[in-house]
Amino acid sequence: MIKNFFNVAIVFILLSSCASRKYVNYLKTNVEIVDMQDSLQFESLNTDFYNNDLFFVGEIHEVETSPRIDFAMFTQLKEKVNIEYYLAEMDIAQAYYLQKYIEGSKKLELKDILKNWVIYIGSISEQYRNKWVKLREYYAQLPEKSKFQIVGLDKIADYSLLRKLIQENIPEQFLTELPKDNSKWSVWSSENLDKIINSGVLDNNKIALLKDIQFNITNNSKIISRDKYMFENFKRYYLEKEWKNKKIYGGFGFAHTLQAYDYTLAGRIKKDTLLPYKNKMVSLNALYVDSRLTVQSVALPRFLQDKGKDFTRFKFSYDNRLFMYIKGIADYKKVTRPNTISLIKLDSKDSPYLHSARGTKTKRLIPIWEGFDIIKGTSITDYAQYVILVRNADWIVPDQK
Repeated sequence: MIKNFFNVAIVFILLSSCASRKYVNYLKTNVEIVDMQDSLQFESLNTDFYNNDLFFVGEIHEVETSPRIDFAMFTQLKEKVNIEYYLAEMDIAQAYYLQKYIEGSKKLELKDILKNWVIYIGSISEQYRNKWVKLREYYAQLPEKSKFQIVGLDKIADYSLLRKLIQENIPEQFLTELPKDNSKWSVWSSENLDKIINSGVLDNNKIALLKDIQFNITNNSKIISRDKYMFENFKRYYLEKEWKNKKIYGGFGFAHTLQAYDYTLAGRIKKDTLLPYKNKMVSLNALYVDSRLTVQSVALPRFLQDKGKDFTRFKFSYDNRLFMYIKGIADYKKVTRPNTISLIKLDSKDSPYLHSARGTKTKRLIPIWEGFDIIKGTSITDYAQYVILVRNADWIVPDQK
């Protein structure tokens, strides 16, 4: 009896791991494959794609291709549709000083701007910092009319930078009582910022900046969810800063860019009736096969750790049944090859993915990472319209202590 059970289980696993001819046939005409070390410019993106107004790229931050894909997609979109706003998963002060850095300022080192970044690997890796160095070089060669602005949507993470930002942008007579305790900023804001904003001694740019700071400080204690906080920031910027008909790009962690959920950044934006993005936004989400990612060793069971190392170069693949398995990953593998990054369009006319969750639904036996429950009645294209399939990527190398 037990033997028969195991035989049935093995057959089931083998069958569920097989590629589907229907999906493979579709994918063969809707995939663009580039070698891992190529420039990552995708020629298959068409007019329908570029007609969107909001472009999200979803990634796992700790894979070495992530900063490369982010830079490549942003610059390609910039050249094609003149992106005006680069949305960043960082707080208002970090984004402000990163913008200054991108513009050529030497007052703050990049490490100091990023040292408390919520994307931890981005604060401790030369590979990530190099993305911003390249973006600075790219920005310098743009004509003035094509410059872009970095906008931080995330919760406040660096109060030292916030203090510096406020000190540089309010009149001297208001500097005497800035709070030293991070928990006191909300009280200070409610008691002082309206008075400073209405003092009559600030120009319009500084008034706008202080209103942004006030909004962020006020909501930082009120809103726990990062996705909700980023959404509220985005919505306010759209409504108050003339973002209508502007082309906007955002590179975020994979979970934030999934459109079908009510609680994600992308899902909240898509479903908000005051915002015009229901049919004008697109998500391109990265999936990984036979790759590596950077994990703090303490976050892993001991038997999975690189012994004696602070960080583990962890084997990560969406065809791994123990940790994370995507039903239909075999279809993607069938039409791609190792050591490549492939762009897969899911929502072409007559695509089987328009009516199926195949290619996104996850299963796992050991829950090291959170999976996502697929909403009943949804298809993969309700979550993202493109997959960026990354094969054989390495990890992000952390700085040496």
